[in-house]
Amino acid sequence: WVLVSLTKKHLHNSNESTTASTSDIESIETIDDSSEISSHSFRQQTKQIQKMRFFNSLITIMTMAVCHLVILAAMVAAEDTSNLVDLTHYHVTTDVQSRLLKTTIDMTFRRRDDNTTTTNTTAQLCGPVIHTMTLQLPRLARVQSLEMDLSNDCTLDSQVQGLEQAKDTFENMASEGKSAAILTAWDMSNYKLQIVIPPPPANSTAMEQEPTKVKLTYTELLVQKNHQVSFQLPVNPGMAVSDSLEVDFTVQDENAGILELNLKDAAEDTGNFRRKLSNHQLAFDVTLANPKRAIAHFQESNLTEDSSLPRLVRGFFRPAPLPEAGVLTIPLLEEETKEEVCLTHVFNPSDFLATAGSLPKNMVFVIDISGSMSGDRLENAKVAFASMVSLLQDNTDAFAVQTFSSLGTETLWGPAVANPSTKQEATSFVQSLHTTGSTNLHDAYLDGIKHAKSMASDIDSSSAAVPILVVLSDGEASEGITNRAAIAKNVREANTEGQVKIFSLAFGSSADVDLLTGIALQNGGKVLQIFEGFDDTVQQMEDFYQQELEQIVLSDIGISYFLPEDGSVGVASANAAAAASLLPLSMLDATTSRFPVLADGSELVIRGKVARSDLPADSSFLQASISALSAVGNQDWSHQYDLSLPHLDNDSSANANPPLIVNDCEQAFAHARIEELLDYRNAARALGGDLTISTSSSTGTAASFEEQARKMAIDAQLVWPGLTALITVENPACQQVLQQAEQESEGKESQVCYSGESGSGGYDGDFADDEASGGGATGGQATGGPTFGGGAPPSGATGGQTTGGQASGAPPPGATGGQTTGGQ
Repeated sequence: WVLVSLTKKHLHNSNESTTASTSDIESIETIDDSSEISSHSFRQQTKQIQKMRFFNSLITIMTMAVCHLVILAAMVAAEDTSNLVDLTHYHVTTDVQSRLLKTTIDMTFRRRDDNTTTTNTTAQLCGPVIHTMTLQLPRLARVQSLEMDLSNDCTLDSQVQGLEQAKDTFENMASEGKSAAILTAWDMSNYKLQIVIPPPPANSTAMEQEPTKVKLTYTELLVQKNHQVSFQLPVNPGMAVSDSLEVDFTVQDENAGILELNLKDAAEDTGNFRRKLSNHQLAFDVTLANPKRAIAHFQESNLTEDSSLPRLVRGFFRPAPLPEAGVLTIPLLEEETKEEVCLTHVFNPSDFLATAGSLPKNMVFVIDISGSMSGDRLENAKVAFASMVSLLQDNTDAFAVQTFSSLGTETLWGPAVANPSTKQEATSFVQSLHTTGSTNLHDAYLDGIKHAKSMASDIDSSSAAVPILVVLSDGEASEGITNRAAIAKNVREANTEGQVKIFSLAFGSSADVDLLTGIALQNGGKVLQIFEGFDDTVQQMEDFYQQELEQIVLSDIGISYFLPEDGSVGVASANAAAAASLLPLSMLDATTSRFPVLADGSELVIRGKVARSDLPADSSFLQASISALSAVGNQDWSHQYDLSLPHLDNDSSANANPPLIVNDCEQAFAHARIEELLDYRNAARALGGDLTISTSSSTGTAASFEEQARKMAIDAQLVWPGLTALITVENPACQQVLQQAEQESEGKESQVCYSGESGSGGYDGDFADDEASGGGATGGQATGGPTFGGGAPPSGATGGQTTGGQASGAPPPGATGGQTTGGQ
């Protein structure tokens, strides 16, 4: 195609010259009858022009034919070398302890024998084979280790490195023919695995060679939403499995117990999963082994590459309620050699909340109707907002619907108290919307805040109602005030003390996710990026509303921690603790301890690092003080947790609760904290020095936030898109020589061949298009992630939306949507 472009440019210039010559001849011909140019000379020049045009056309046709032949030859070559490796076994083992999921994926690879390949000559020339595949993992999964077992006790361990360093390391090892493996992240869900498989020993065939085994381990921090904990299992590796595929799942919750484990046939699910599984019935054997443990098993033989088995299967388990005082753990004995210890606190006063009920809401739905929302975007928004309106609590919640484009308020419905009649009116109003104008984000936010604040007096709604603004937009500010820092500053000033909780839905890849993230962080809310192209756009928005806003049980929540100043012992009640002299516990680093709202069926989770020296040996307890607004007024809780135990139990049943998360506390903290740091980074990219968040750890620049996140990912050995990669560490006992014995006598080396997804392009030594700098989490969710360039995942890979950090690039073609779970 480059040749075609250059040829066309040459022809264009030639034609311009030819046209000019013809014009000159015609003008000369009309000068006068005494012109020296004869008609014979004119005809000769005309013939010459026609001949030039003919040859130009011929050159174009020949060039295009050559290009097509080159492309066809490349495709044939790719076919010859893309199937040199078989995946014979694929075994997924998942274990969930409370809220931390740990999964190992065991894969066995074997080189195909020469007589099984498409072209024997190609296979016989191959020394090492570089095999590439794309693995789809849950969006919130964080890979920890990659182990490569070759043979004869030859094992390569791995380490997390900075992305650029890891790429250089693998390129060097691959070019030297040494066994190696590297795992990089396309985005928050798709990972590229490249492995170098050595040649068979001299005088042997591939079938006689020991298989290459690869073990990948990842962890995922799960959260409870709507009274259940959702997860995903990577059941399909994306390539054929010639022998056996197995999935084993175990969940254990010693603190609360397990009420239900659900891995129903995904064919009954919604969105892409229903369509993809229409011809494939998943049969998990699910067993509740005891009240605190459940297991599931799935097995299939001879999985074909075109199998309808999904890449990820969704499931959930339903834990029993936590103790009323929650659970707080500091694994002192597990980390007795460390100067820093990890703290995890999970809180949900379910008994109190069941009695108090939910808080009323004053909701303002703000919908972007600018020109870019035309078509499916607006139609999907209509369906989603109609669903949200239908879930409002009758005679309790109040709401309004505001549209914006060139003006901050183009049309306004309401406000009104929710009831069947007003819900129907609002739904009809939304259904009648059409697109017009540009995007005035500044005035839309300010008008929405004004409408939310005035709603209480406008319709005499409850004084305890929580004012909430939900803004849907798909573009950048293009009308009115467009400076992002100025928009965020004016929104913050208009929303005094964060009275209105602002939640933003960033629709598609063109939305200004960084700005929306900054506004949400500064105004007690969250941002969710809505990914398009998965047939589940409506479901993404509906899930977000149901999980975060449908029933709010607490708002304006703050949590603090204290230690007794004098090492008091025997404190067993809040009154006694109040009588003791308490000092605030100073944390070295921590996730946020302030939450805008708590939805019914969710949990508050705080994770942090504490200096061991700040936990005096003679102290008997650590106190957590929680304040919040509930449906029955302001509430304060104080709970003491026993420091004399290897873990910290709550005061109501001091010896009943084993540690919530002990062995993997640091991994869980790193997961959560990196998510926050990348949210701060994305917001700082939009707001610069104007980023103001009421947490002590949220000051800095975009570069400094990203560097903190990268250092934490390396220290915790976590693979993170755009930050780190996982690379095997060289083992001298495992080094492979490129030459085969038969070829040594000929004085030449065997070539390196390529298998799998890189078969058509050879070794992917340049990762520049694979991961753009500044990948993120968005998580979710995810704000600002790697873009998809020339190295995008293959069609059919699954994307996943992010909660706490979003990828800036669109997911790959043919991707399927991931579930919309956030991360603490």
